[in-house]
Formats: sequence, C-alpha cells, structure tokens
Amino acid sequence: MTLVLLLGVLWRHMSSARLPSAQVRSVLGILIINFVAPALIVEVMLTSNLKQELFQVPASGNVTIMVILLLSLALYVMLLRLHIITRVQAGALVLASTFGNGMGMALPAVSALLGLPQRDIPVVYDLLATVPFVWIIGVLLCAHFGTRVASGGLGKELLRLPPFWALAIALGMRYFGLVLPDPIMKTLHLLGSAAVPLLLLMVGMTLHVGREMRFGLLIPVVGLKLFLSAGLAFGVGHIVGLQGATLAATVLTAAAPPVGVGVALCDRFHLDTELFGTAMTMTTVLYVVLVPWLVSWLA
Repeated sequence: MTLVLLLGVLWRHMSSARLPSAQVRSVLGILIINFVAPALIVEVMLTSNLKQELFQVPASGNVTIMVILLLSLALYVMLLRLHIITRVQAGALVLASTFGNGMGMALPAVSALLGLPQRDIPVVYDLLATVPFVWIIGVLLCAHFGTRVASGGLGKELLRLPPFWALAIALGMRYFGLVLPDPIMKTLHLLGSAAVPLLLLMVGMTLHVGREMRFGLLIPVVGLKLFLSAGLAFGVGHIVGLQGATLAATVLTAAAPPVGVGVALCDRFHLDTELFGTAMTMTTVLYVVLVPWLVSWLA
C-alpha cells in the first residue's frame, strides 16, 4: 500500500510538462468514478455477506461525522472570532477535520490489513455516510465560509454520481434476490480490482506541503480526524452491535484522512486550498504509520 502511494508522490514531482500530474489525476478520477468504483460497488455488494451491518455501519458513520462536524464548527468558529484564523482557513479546516477519504485510503488499508472480505465496510460507510454529508452539508459549509456563492443545485451532484446509482441498484438486487450472470460478475471483479492501486496513485499525486504554513493549525485536524473520529466510531460501533473485524474496519474508515474531493471544493469556493492540501498530506502520512498499530490494538 505504501509503495503505491509513494509512486503517486514520485509521479507528482517527476512528471513532465507534456503529461502533468494534475492532468493524470483528473483522468484517473474520471475513470474511477464512472467505471472502476461502480463496478467495485456492485461486485462487493452482491457478493457481500453483510446483513444488519448495512444499517449498523452507516449509523456509526453518520453519528461520528455529525459529532466531529459540530466540534469542528465550534472550535474553528471560536478561532475565527478570536482572529487567529481567517474565514477561508476556517472553512478548509472544518472540511479537513470532518470528512474522511473512505474509498481512497480506508479501502486500501482495510483490504491490506483486514483482508478482502472486509472491503465492503469502507464502501458502505463512504456511500451511506460520508458522500451524502460532503455533497450536501459540506458544500453548504464551503459556500458559507468561502468567497463564492454556491450555484444552484450543487446538492444534486449526489444524484449524478455513478457510484451512488451503483449502490442503489446493488441494494435493490440484493433485496429482490436477483443474480447477475457469471461473465458479468467476472468483468465487474476485473474492473473493481483496479480500484485500490488507482485510488492510492491518485492520493499520492495529490499530496503536498505548503511552503508558508502554520503547522500549529493542523494539530486540531490530526486530533479530530485521526484520533477522536476513531474513538467515536469505536464507541458508537459497540453500541449498535458491531464487533470483531467489522468494527475494526469501521474504525479504520472513520479515521481516514480528509476526502480528496475537498481540494476541488476548496478551489471552487476559494477556501485555503494549500492549507487543506497540507492537512491532507500530514494526516495521510500519520494514517499510514499508525493504522497497523490501530489494527493490532483492535484485534
């Protein structure tokens, strides 16, 4: 996992003007969103043994995200009123502290450390908890803290995401007991197996550290995103009945570094993109270092 991530970082720093890393990352993003992720979701959901976990995992995720969001808003609004940070910094920090990269980082981590049978947990967590929050609440917060007014219907982006419809179709097929032909399932598996390395490459190409950065601002992000999110998911997961590897996968997903789409949202609403990118880089490095220890502690 780490080596593929480093390949993405290496590409970012060694890419030529003819094929810049931003262009490669954009193409990979389109490929993943429209083909690879939907194939992975349908295959995982149709072959998954999840039952009550389909409700327990999103419940744990939604409670965790909501609590972290409220704490982030309270903290960064206070710092804003004390003139310690600017409005655009507050928006970027709220975004970085609250919404995790379940598909981009948690999925590879869970697959590598807990095994392929648990890879459906980050998918369910991401699509039934993180994605709706990001594209509705997250977008509204970006518009509130940013310098641009939100254009109408941004919340509808959720309904335009192929992964969302892939999940809806897969859940419907599970409910009605429908089965896809074996050749189609093999094709879905072939496409879905590309998700982990491609997502890691994308994350690696995104990582960077700002030249003039107040690193003290990132301490709350690390505390909220990596540690408190994991603790909340562990506690709520226990309450709703999660246990064993499923609980561990939920905790790893909750602790995942900031969501990659946050860079695009910061650009769109003129938030502090450099601060967000540096926060994502720092938390990603710490996540890669700490997640094996977290798995051994949860075992």
